[in-house]
Amino acid sequence: MMMILFVGVTVGHSQAEAAETSPIRVMLNEETTPLSFTVDPISRQGTTLVQMRPLFERLGMELTWNQAAGTVKAVKSGTELTLKLGSKTATVNGKNVTLDYPATSINGNTLVPLRFVGEATGAIVHWNGAGRQILVVTTEWMQENNVTPAQVKAELAKLQADANAKHAEAKAAEKADSSSANTTPVNVSKLSGMYYGAEYDYAGYECGGICWKFYTFLPNNKIVVGEPVGGGPENVNCSKDQCRTYSVSGGQLKIQGGETLPISISKEGRLVIDEVHLDPVKPAAAGTKLNGEYISQGYYGLVGITPFSTSWTDYLTFYSDGRFTSDTLTIAALDTGAARTDSSSSAKTLSGTYTISKNTITLKYSDGKTESYIFDKLPPDKEGVIYVQIGGRSFHLK
Repeated sequence: MMMILFVGVTVGHSQAEAAETSPIRVMLNEETTPLSFTVDPISRQGTTLVQMRPLFERLGMELTWNQAAGTVKAVKSGTELTLKLGSKTATVNGKNVTLDYPATSINGNTLVPLRFVGEATGAIVHWNGAGRQILVVTTEWMQENNVTPAQVKAELAKLQADANAKHAEAKAAEKADSSSANTTPVNVSKLSGMYYGAEYDYAGYECGGICWKFYTFLPNNKIVVGEPVGGGPENVNCSKDQCRTYSVSGGQLKIQGGETLPISISKEGRLVIDEVHLDPVKPAAAGTKLNGEYISQGYYGLVGITPFSTSWTDYLTFYSDGRFTSDTLTIAALDTGAARTDSSSSAKTLSGTYTISKNTITLKYSDGKTESYIFDKLPPDKEGVIYVQIGGRSFHLK
């Protein structure tokens, strides 16, 4: 039976709003990256339209475009589809079929109704609104994995219900956090310090459920994108970190090297970059110590029936006397999605001492290695669960 992993772990600072405005992603079977389109999929009157050529080619269909007639024909294994630009009538093996929305041209690219194309070839097309993802499960994949369409649809329905429930929880937590926070409005013309936030990878393809984003704004219009090597913003070193110049104008954050991201301030006064709501890291109180077992959870891959998917739980135990133990590799060696390559410890069971200063936690391992990470202790969530941010990982107290 299929096991499809839709949702990430719930964290204290959720980013449900960002998920609702991100581009629609189209996933094919158990593949670990979305289909790539020049024009992002769009929604028109409840119908998702996707760029024609990349879709047909990935479905293994032979494509013929008639420029004069404005028609496209796709053929595969005895199935022949014909669509005409602007027409709500298509043909499947010579029989007329009414479309919910016609094929459309955008900037010279033809977009076609995804559900029609998928189901006309026998595929299952499933919309995961919680993650703005569409899963296309082909007949070939179902046959190879010995599952029936009925089994796939039943499992999708159960897991979608769970995804919807967790997404609703995330939205409620976001709303409660925004309404209760004493947020100091951000001025985009005078940005300073580090901001961080998360976006959800509901399918587990990018970073195990939660993708943490970091932006550190320095004097003289310098910026570090991502987790600094030395930990918190107070330890940024441009000889080790990639410090680039930036400017803000017209609602755009323009970063040296050609990267341009939308930037704005939310109605609650929070900084929003590339649709991710961000919060400033807050320096820890002098002498801060942790006590107890902290857990970080995640997963990788969409379809659990294949060897490409897995889930994990990692443990870090901190003691108030400044010691720590770990059941796994070093933090830098974990699959966090962060661009850390400076870890050299590799023992399976680790121990050592830790110190917390401002926004940095430093771990000194018993083998003599030392690593430093961003640190932030978050307020308890509505259920009283305590979270700490350590680099690109969110840990909650067991």
